[in-house]
Amino acid sequence: MEYRRLGKTNLQVSLMGLGSGGKSRLGQAHGLVQDEITPIVRRAFELGVNIVDTSPEYGESETLLGNALAGVPRDSYVLCTKMMPFRQREGTLRPVEELRQSIEASLRRLQTDYLDVLYLHGVPPELLDDVMERFREPLEQARRDGLIRFLGITETFATDHEHMTLRTVIPQGIFDVVMVGYNVLSPVPAQHVLPLAQEHDVGVVVMCAVRGVLLNSQRIREVVGEWKAEGLLSRDAVPDNEPLGWLVGPWADSVPAAAYKFAAGHAAVGTVLTGTGRIAHLNANAEAILGTKLPQKLVDRAIKTFGPVSRNASF
Repeated sequence: MEYRRLGKTNLQVSLMGLGSGGKSRLGQAHGLVQDEITPIVRRAFELGVNIVDTSPEYGESETLLGNALAGVPRDSYVLCTKMMPFRQREGTLRPVEELRQSIEASLRRLQTDYLDVLYLHGVPPELLDDVMERFREPLEQARRDGLIRFLGITETFATDHEHMTLRTVIPQGIFDVVMVGYNVLSPVPAQHVLPLAQEHDVGVVVMCAVRGVLLNSQRIREVVGEWKAEGLLSRDAVPDNEPLGWLVGPWADSVPAAAYKFAAGHAAVGTVLTGTGRIAHLNANAEAILGTKLPQKLVDRAIKTFGPVSRNASF
């Protein structure tokens, strides 16, 4: 396993992190139960993974992880969870007291007395100022009380195509860690978010490195075809039939493997999250992230080709 410094937290985190969200939610989507999920978590640790990401929004993930991590020395891993500061349907902010309630509930489910990182989850640019006005001081108080060590924020990847939330908050110095959606079809963060994080020494966790679109060759063709039809991508930018086939070679035997390498390649990235309900899949993801790097000319081609599109592809 390769380890990287997570910005000013000074935490040394594994380049591959274990996520419990996404489509699989550690196998919950496929009906897996605790006795089947615990071996997946333990296998991740055997591979050298030492950072785990979860959320109260991910089904029973916090409870499942709390049980799976029972007996593992608490100082041997970095534990991250989230708090959604607004109600998605109504688009209204949650009462300030719900921050503390959410933290305490997560601690109970995760069977721990502190969190390494607490993220404000999925904050859209239009709510950012209001969210910060309401929750910044309670966050700082939770940190002073020892419930959390570091503050984080995640973006709304599906809709914030210009990554304005992270571009706004990183220079402010409030957050220690940001979670950004970054993948080979959506490489815009390489132009601003990742350099800003390096400049301000903010830790970067990558989500959506391989999800949805990038797992389905037909969906890749559809998305790229839509971009060409809309004039966002030139007709000859990539082939119609295998738009990402040029990513595959001796360095990667599939588009998803190449996509993991792309996400892990930037020096600003501390860890790339991967989630799965199968140990074989977990092993393959580790091999992709840690194996031969994606040639720089292909990284540059992806950024040059898809960066101007400015659309976040995750579904």
